Amino acid sequence: MRVALVLNGAAGALLGRTPEAIAAPLDRILAEAGAEGRATVAEGDALSRALDAAFASDAEAILVGGGDGTIIAAAERLLAEGRAGGACRPLGIVPLGTANLLARDLGIPLSPEAALPALLAGTTKRIDVGLVNGRIFLNSSLPGIAPRMVQQRERMRHTPGPLKWLRLVRAFFRGFDRGPRLHVVLQADDRPVRLVTRTLAVSNNPLAEGFGAIHSRAALDGGVLGVYAARIGRRLDLWRLLARLVAGTWQHDPATAALASRRINVISRRTRLWVANDGENHLLATPLRYRILPRALTVLVPRADTDKPV
Repeated sequence: MRVALVLNGAAGALLGRTPEAIAAPLDRILAEAGAEGRATVAEGDALSRALDAAFASDAEAILVGGGDGTIIAAAERLLAEGRAGGACRPLGIVPLGTANLLARDLGIPLSPEAALPALLAGTTKRIDVGLVNGRIFLNSSLPGIAPRMVQQRERMRHTPGPLKWLRLVRAFFRGFDRGPRLHVVLQADDRPVRLVTRTLAVSNNPLAEGFGAIHSRAALDGGVLGVYAARIGRRLDLWRLLARLVAGTWQHDPATAALASRRINVISRRTRLWVANDGENHLLATPLRYRILPRALTVLVPRADTDKPV
């Protein structure tokens, strides 16, 4: 199989490693699997050019390693390729980010050295894609305090692990205490829902329930958006909700509003809202118009005998 493998050298999992140290073990895996292609490691503008070159090649599969932003950039190119009548080449996700949420839901091993052979020997699956005002997301789209958290994360990108997470937790609580409230009307299936909240989440397929399933999804091809908001007036409400997040019962908390729909409009008194799509911030005009593109993206996944159900 001819493949193009592009890695973001600035991804969190690769900081401090040289391009040669990153590419060498993956090139060996490609050769051992009989795949034609070599790893390309790039950053910044060079990364965009490397992705363009990969898509211009005759590769049968596009493999991409990086965080959410890198995966989104590849997915956007594949969707454009499909709209232009091109072949629906599969996207292989080599986990190199911090959370790797989509990789987890697809059952992909979280080590690049384990993920690559599993993908090369794997099969394909078609998954849904979320869309808001023309911007795609594969995991979630978050108006409210989430964009502030993304900014804080980027400022602390090179902060040592424990200190970084402590500062993020402090910023999270400060956002709930002092952050502006969103006054919105949700229009889903012609049923308006009025909300006052500091955080709103729209997920590409509804979130799963159960212990440890804070952001996992039971399916990625259900053709439905999950919409969640927290009505929190007191710090006690927040602590209770956080405890239920850990226990996996948060969707039944009285502070949580949840619904599911193929399309939803978020109407606000503000003319524009910051939205974090898979960890990337965008300033979008209101209303925010969400919809789901059923089974629009083809991805590589490990074979059923080695992965978890998706």
